Amino acid sequence: MVERYQRVDRAVVSAVAEMYATGTSTRKVQRIVEKLGISRLSKDQVSTIAKGLDADVAELMGRDLADARTPYLWLDATYVKCRRDGRVASTAVVTAIGCDEGGWRRVLGLSVVDTESYDSWLGFLRRIKGRGVHGVQLVTSDAHKGLVNAVEEVFQGASWQRCAVHLMRDCMREAGSRQLKKRVGRIMSPAFRAKDAATARAMYHVACDMLRDCCPKAADVAEGAEPDALAYLAFPPSHWKRLRTNNVQERANREIKRRSRVVQVFPSERSLERLVGAVMCELDEQWSESRYFAYGKIQELCDEKRKKEPEGAGRPAADLAEAARKMTIASLELAEKVDAA
Repeated sequence: MVERYQRVDRAVVSAVAEMYATGTSTRKVQRIVEKLGISRLSKDQVSTIAKGLDADVAELMGRDLADARTPYLWLDATYVKCRRDGRVASTAVVTAIGCDEGGWRRVLGLSVVDTESYDSWLGFLRRIKGRGVHGVQLVTSDAHKGLVNAVEEVFQGASWQRCAVHLMRDCMREAGSRQLKKRVGRIMSPAFRAKDAATARAMYHVACDMLRDCCPKAADVAEGAEPDALAYLAFPPSHWKRLRTNNVQERANREIKRRSRVVQVFPSERSLERLVGAVMCELDEQWSESRYFAYGKIQELCDEKRKKEPEGAGRPAADLAEAARKMTIASLELAEKVDAA
């Protein structure tokens, strides 16, 4: 009966089964497994359910990654409650997703760690690199200091892109009222929608100036983050939308949360790793059916002409700044009209 479930469903059953075996199940979990047709599980049944899953996860986490360069890398962590050393603790699950030179997304690794620290990220990234990840040009993540330092040490020469969505949230957090938070977000967002690098930088500068007038603390955050927030501009424009944010990781994390919410508290780190691994196995299989970047677009990375072309050639700085201001104001006015409607 269990075999006809998908891999992730079996991982949930495995975690629940371990709860039964250790006497830590909850009434809610019990109701869920009863709907699956499971009323009693032995240790042998737990082992049987887990065996196939562990093999799949081990294959995903141990496969050779040296067959193709991985120019783009996305990193993130999500937190799940897990029983450790006899107590329930919030546990970090770190994951790495890459896009190879053929435009295909791949799960590169996952790990359950005590906390999201420099040491844990350093060990995790070294293991990924040891399995053959090479040619990394851009790493996108949030601004966790330990993560950024580990990226700089392991993938020397790669640029770091601070997730634009996380940056806007950080700036909005500096605002007091709800209305001011909304305005801060609306001031910043147009800069990340610009169609060329010169305009994007000009609009970012305009946004910082406007934030200085309404929320100086948010302006300080934005100004300090400029080089990393706009790192994606050094890459082909057709790639920008998928490079400037960590959305690919956010979607994976939502799926992990959706599945882990059923279990609530995992009975062990092993059961947590098994479920997260099952989720990532499913995603990896889905991604193998279509490219993240079309082959023609991913080949734009090798376009030497694009790299040599000066940004904003033939456009006076004053005209560019004025155009950027008008576009930002127009975006604000449109948002206000939508609110009014």
